[in-house]
This record gives sequence, structure tokens and C-alpha cells, in this order.
Amino acid sequence: MPREGRSMQPHPEASPELEAHDALKRVADELRDLYENAPCGYHSLDHRGIVIQMNDTELRWLGYAREEVVGRMRLSQLLTPPSAERFERAFERLKQRGNFRDVELEVRRKNASVFPALLSATAVRDAAGRFIESRASVFDVTRRRMAEEEARGYAQRLKAIARRAGEIQENERRRLAQELHDRVGQNLTALTLNLNIVKGQIGAAGDASILARLDDSLKLLDATVESIRGVMSELRPAVLDDYGLAAALHWYAEEFGRRTGIAITVAEREATPRLAPLLEGVLFRIAQEALTNVVKHARASKVQIGLGMQSGMLRLSVADDGRGFDASRVQPPTRQGGWGLMIMRERAESAGGRFHVDAVPGKGTCVVVEVRAAR
Repeated sequence: MPREGRSMQPHPEASPELEAHDALKRVADELRDLYENAPCGYHSLDHRGIVIQMNDTELRWLGYAREEVVGRMRLSQLLTPPSAERFERAFERLKQRGNFRDVELEVRRKNASVFPALLSATAVRDAAGRFIESRASVFDVTRRRMAEEEARGYAQRLKAIARRAGEIQENERRRLAQELHDRVGQNLTALTLNLNIVKGQIGAAGDASILARLDDSLKLLDATVESIRGVMSELRPAVLDDYGLAAALHWYAEEFGRRTGIAITVAEREATPRLAPLLEGVLFRIAQEALTNVVKHARASKVQIGLGMQSGMLRLSVADDGRGFDASRVQPPTRQGGWGLMIMRERAESAGGRFHVDAVPGKGTCVVVEVRAAR
């Protein structure tokens, strides 16, 4: 039985209009929450550049209360002077063109500290096309800027390490070449003299088999001496230390042409001064690597090495008439190969130079290095 005093009337059901109103309110509240607490800043400006709306995220970044900014401050007042000028130019473009993207700005907080940001904006217009307001998003890129600075620092350190590694490598090459010359080369020369003396003492009337064995040994020694000279030249050609880069390139071009059968010339626009030993070594190694790539990949019949000075910059080029390639489709190096271009670029940049490749499929390749010619 029902208790006394309590109404027996059922609660009226909510009307469809009330349910729709509640649903719209929930959606509006969710949108407001998303707007105010988004991971980026949002704001709107009137035609004068005064802030007419700003979300909580951007206000927290700035350190201002809403009543201190909205309706009171121009956005340019929240920027450093150079950024304020950049923004004003972008804002005029916005009113004319309708949008701008990723304008880099330095934003000034209430406590006078500064953080980097990217600003993108869109214009809102009336039916007649007149500007009403802007709607903009702001991204704090402090972390990205810090990461970029850290990456630049790592890159500089890697270049310094590469430069030092190049110095060590060239010094070791020079030392090994000298060791081969002073020890192995001299011993082989002495051995050749001794065998010739023995051959002379035996005379023509000696045992034919012994004379044949001596002749064979002398030929083997001559071939070994030539091989040692080749290794010494690859390690560190003496002509590079004694006469400089231009002479070393002429010598290497002659050796390269004799070995490969490819016609090669060295064209000097003017006399090249002696450079710092490390720089001469770097440029010579780049030329070597470029010529190695010609043999491996180019299928060329002619190669020209260019060397010249212009406004204190030395320009080295290695151009061939081979099959070329599409430079935009070069794949990263793998265990199977493809390291040549990267090695040349790293060598050039370690010496503070610029490296680029001009290549066209079917029309050859030109490798170019430009570097300040510090003596």
C-alpha cells in the first residue's frame, strides 16, 4: 500500500525540446573545453589587431589574466619588436589574401621572458567580403627549437670529429708511405742489387736453370717494387707533399688514364697556390673518390678535372661524359655500397667547403667542391 503523504502522480517525462537543448549544451560545453584547453593557443583579432578572444592555453603561456588582454591589447604588444614588425606585415597580408601559415615569432610573456612560436591565421569575412576578424592558432616550438639547437651542436661536433679523423688518417697514410719507402723499398732495392751481382758472378756459362731462376726472381722483385710504389702513391703520393694539389692531380690523372683507358685531362684556369696540407689532402681524396665512381658506375669515355680560384674560393670539379643519373632519386647508402657521394660530401664539409653534384641521365655527371683556400 502506498504511504500517506506521498504524491501518487508520475513525474512528467522530459520533452524532446528539453532533451535537444541539454544535448546541445553538452556539445557546446565539450567544444568550449576543447577550445580552452587545447595543446596549442587560439585567439581572434579584430581589424585593428586587438585581441577579442584567447583560449586559456595561450593565456597560461603568456602569464596574463583574460581581462588584461582581451579587448585591451594588440597582439603586437605581446611580441618582441622584430617579431611585432613581422606580424604586422603578415596581418596586412592576411586581410588582403585571407590566410598565412607558420610565421615564426618571438612571444613575450608578462614576466618579460620570451619563447618561440609558430602562428597561422585565417580571415573571417562578412557577406560583402569585408574583413571581420582573424582566427589564429599558436604553437609553442620551444622544445623543437631546443632539439634543433642540440642537433646543430651534435652536427658541429661530428664535423670536428670527422675533421680530426681526417687529419689522423692522412698523417697515418703519410707515415705508412714513408715506412714503406724507407724500409721495404730500400730492402727490395738492395735485394735487386744483390741478385744482379750474383747473376754477374755466375756468368753466362753458369747453370741455365739457376740463371732462369735468378731472372724470374728479378722480374718478381721488379713487379713487387712497382706494387709497393703503387701502394705508397695511394697512401700519400709524394708529389702532393712536394709540389701541391695541381701537380698531384696531373700525376694521378696520368696514372688513372693509363690504368683504365679513359681519356682524362686536367684543366687549370690559373696557377693554384699551395694550400694547407690538410686541405690539399681532402681535395685530392675527393678527386680520387670521384674518379673511382666514374670507373664503377659512369661507363664514361672522357673525364675532365677542373681546378681554379675565384674570389678567394678554390673550385675543384670532376666531370664525365657517362650515363649520369637522376640526383633526386639517389638512395641512402647500404651495406652493398652507395657511400661514394656521402664520403665526398663529408670530406668537403669537414674542410668548411660546399659540395654538389650536377647529373642528368644520359648526359654525364659533374662533381663540384668549392672551399675557401686558406693557406
